[in-house]
This record gives sequence, C-alpha cells and structure tokens, in this order.
Amino acid sequence: MVGRRVLWAALAALILGGTAACGTTEQVFTSPEVSATAKATTSSATATSEKNAVVQLQGWLADPLPGTLTYNTIQVTGGGSINMMTILSGPFDPGGGTATLTGSIDTLGSGSTTQSASGALEYGEKVYTSIPATLQTGVRVGKSWEVAPVRSTWASGVNLSGWWTALNSVKQVQAVGVTSLEGETVDMFSAFPDLSAVKGIPKSLLDSEPIKKAGTSKVEVDVYTAMGSGDLVRVTYKFGLPVQIDAAATAKSSAGYEVDMSGFTDATPSPTPTPTGTASVPPDPTTVASGTGDTDLAALLPF
Repeated sequence: MVGRRVLWAALAALILGGTAACGTTEQVFTSPEVSATAKATTSSATATSEKNAVVQLQGWLADPLPGTLTYNTIQVTGGGSINMMTILSGPFDPGGGTATLTGSIDTLGSGSTTQSASGALEYGEKVYTSIPATLQTGVRVGKSWEVAPVRSTWASGVNLSGWWTALNSVKQVQAVGVTSLEGETVDMFSAFPDLSAVKGIPKSLLDSEPIKKAGTSKVEVDVYTAMGSGDLVRVTYKFGLPVQIDAAATAKSSAGYEVDMSGFTDATPSPTPTPTGTASVPPDPTTVASGTGDTDLAALLPF
C-alpha cells in the first residue's frame, strides 16, 4: 500500500500540477459579477475533477488492482435477422492474467428470445469458453470447453495488451456529468481515442475480428469516480453498436463490444479449495475441444 500511495502522489503532482480541489459554491443570481465568479469557480472545479479522473486512471494502470470484469457483446447475424448478446462477469486479476466469468447468451430471432448459460476462464495466456450441452455432439461429445489464445492480438515481445496501451493513451477526459452506477452516485468522464492513431497499438489488434465487425477503430473510454473522494470506481471501453438485444446492424457495423472493470480492491482472498474451471485451476485437457474458441473475447481481454 505504501508504494501505491507514493506512486499515486507522484502522478497527482505531475498531472494536477499542484492544483487544489475546489469546494462547492452556491450560485447567486442577484449580481452579474457574482454569477460570473460562480461560473468561473464551477469551470475550475470541473477542470480539477477531469484531471483527477486522469490521475485515477493512470494510477490504476501503473499498478492495476484486481476487481470485477464484465464483458458484453452484441452480434447481428443471419442478414440482420438474428441477434446474439453475450454477458459474462466475474473476478479478474491483472497481475496473474486470470479471470473467471459466468453469464448468459441471449439469442433474439423470429420475435422470440432464448437464453443459455455461458462461462469463460482466462488462465495461462488462454481463454476457455464453455460449450453448451446441446452442442456437445459428434467429435465434441464429452468436450465442455473450447480455447483461444489471449496474446494473438498483442504486440510481439511485450507483456501488455493493446487495450492497456489504448487506456494509457488517455491523458485528457471530458466531464459528462453525474450518473447512477449500481445504486451509487458517481461522476462520469469520457474520452474517444482512435486506436489507429494511438502509438504502440499492434496491427494484429487493428486487424482483429472485433474491430472488423464493429466497423470502427474509434473507442469510447469512460472513467467513473466516486463523488467526494474522487476515487476510481469503474473503467469502461466500448465500440461499435450499442450493446443491447434489439440493436440493428448498420452499413458498417454488425457488432458492438463493451468491457467494464470495477470493484477494485487490495484485499487478498482467503485460500479455499477451488474446483476445476476457475482462475486457479484450468479445465482438464481431455475436456477441451480441438479448434479455436471465442477469439472475440480473447481479443477484448485487457490483461
């Protein structure tokens, strides 16, 4: 914790430049001069909060804490007649490059929606995704997992993904306003980097299927901070179609993606027995099908 506090203090000094936080100011409309002063104070407070959001983001990237990762995607297929929305969420550890995600796949077609359970596991630079029981037929009998390499879209010889590079490129954000996030009131800030213009983004990521299907390399990065303390609450990156079950494809885009990271904590989990198919125990190789699994998810994982 001491090392992290020293690091964050250095980042704050560098980015904030010693700017002090401004208190809440009550606007008075009886005098034009007072009103102008209030507006200037509000503008200064907004600028300070925007700089703090960058400090929080950069501090977390320098020493990323574990938390909860949520992966959302919408895929429009069948000439626009079938929508498949995947939502997976669970704990992730940037330091170990592990995650255990569970959720569902909703399929909308012919006016009806069906849902099936789904799961994913990141371990050993691979991401394993569960195979529904109904699809475990033929050569897949007894095979409950498929696998894809995580580093296939990373630059050669580096230990950081292109998404880390994209987030690290955010040095300025714009205040969006106050919003509600899981029942808590938070401040939201956004930036819109274009991956094709970010130095260090590997070509393999720019050429990946998610970027092709989304039809754009422009990404929205959202940073959420707690009101009052200004602490980091959530980091989001998303691109392509809005992730909702009734999304409609466009001339350029047939998919949308969103990754949320939140619930950051220093807490060390108590050692407990873990079953196969968790971030500490990978699937038995005999249960893994041949071929390549979910390359979209593999390409979207940040660590």
